Amino acid sequence: MKKRMFSAILCVIMVITMLSGCGSNGSTETTKGTEGTTGGDTTQGSSDDKPYAGTTVSVLCASTPYIETLRANISEFEEATGITVEFDQYENEQLSNQIAVNAAAGGTELDVVLYRPIQENLSFISKGWLENLDSYIEAAGDEYDYKDYTDSAREITSKDGSAYGIPLVTERGIIQYNTEMLAEVGYDSIPETYDEFVELCKKLKEAGYTPIGLRGEGNAAVTQFSSFLYGIGGDFIDLETGKALINTDEFVEALQFYGMLCAEYSPDGVLNAGWEETSNWFTQEQVAMRADCDSQYSYALDENNSLVYDKVGYGVIPGKTADSRSPFSIVAWSMGISSGSKNKEASWEFIKWATSKEMDLLAQQEGNFSARNSTWADESSTENVPAGLIEVIETSNAIAVPYDRPYMQNSAEARTAIGELITKAIEGAAEDELRAACEDVNTTVQTLLDSENAQ
Repeated sequence: MKKRMFSAILCVIMVITMLSGCGSNGSTETTKGTEGTTGGDTTQGSSDDKPYAGTTVSVLCASTPYIETLRANISEFEEATGITVEFDQYENEQLSNQIAVNAAAGGTELDVVLYRPIQENLSFISKGWLENLDSYIEAAGDEYDYKDYTDSAREITSKDGSAYGIPLVTERGIIQYNTEMLAEVGYDSIPETYDEFVELCKKLKEAGYTPIGLRGEGNAAVTQFSSFLYGIGGDFIDLETGKALINTDEFVEALQFYGMLCAEYSPDGVLNAGWEETSNWFTQEQVAMRADCDSQYSYALDENNSLVYDKVGYGVIPGKTADSRSPFSIVAWSMGISSGSKNKEASWEFIKWATSKEMDLLAQQEGNFSARNSTWADESSTENVPAGLIEVIETSNAIAVPYDRPYMQNSAEARTAIGELITKAIEGAAEDELRAACEDVNTTVQTLLDSENAQ
């Protein structure tokens, strides 16, 4: 099927970041690294072999756990290479704007950039803003081991078989649940099918609980809606033909189902809910379940701020049938080189160190969810991750779709239009009204796709 185009069985990957579709807490600042150690030899060269000594490499990025790990250990890289690294950190949208403004002017002021591949990979590559990394990866050889990254992670950061980014952060859609509340109504796990899931919601509501916290704010809801769409057998786009699928029966059915869950089984105010609201509802015991990103799991386990820290379970998002379950599993952030950079070789030296097996393992030990298979194979990387969560992630990855929104250059515009459909569904639009609206949005998305293909 078209939605498996990028999928691979990702038996061992997970994600912790509060970004992408799942939020950001970054702040704007420019800093150099502080003292730290990776606990291993991850740099290339020696004190007698520093071809890029004296070079300053800028890293335009968001504030993510991976970046914080790099900042804490950057002195090791700087001492080994003689390269000075400066981190310029921004909020998500500010970061995208900074990249766009500088790249449109030639990109000479940019070196290394952190970007979001689902919504920016195709656009940045099409505009010529990212350097093709194939020759750098080939020269790095077996020690760097680019093929250690999962197939889908490499695919979503590439185009036409060439790599333009290195995957840093992954995340999936899952369900968290209050084990005590579910036990009270006779459940110890999340059902596999939509019908069974609705039955669980009914029982929770009859017991006096609000069953589930879902994102209902249109734009924010699109990413979480995607798993329910895939579980019905629908999609946003047929990636093989470039045909929009917003007007299909499957899409309309998914809107109706998601809208019903929000309207009947989520808290008041669901139309304004994003990831922060769903997190607060769950941690403060206002809902029995929460469907959102696994990257936020630690909030519910915070003994100082969560009322459910000792009673959290994890489940795979259900499907129309057990075999149709298809949660998203995405690369939230990747690292590339500006095509206009004056310091491309030195920038690659930094990326090679920053994304090495040793640094990747350290980053996961400190909270990141990796895209490298070797990191997940190392038990030290998951010592602090709940066993139940690991099991759900491994199950999800084997059946997942590697995008959580329309995978296209004009993803933001398409997402906004689809978000308006979700709002209509939650508000209870009649089926004929919803189908008519879907036809309009389908035309909008198809026009965008056609314009992209004509470039």
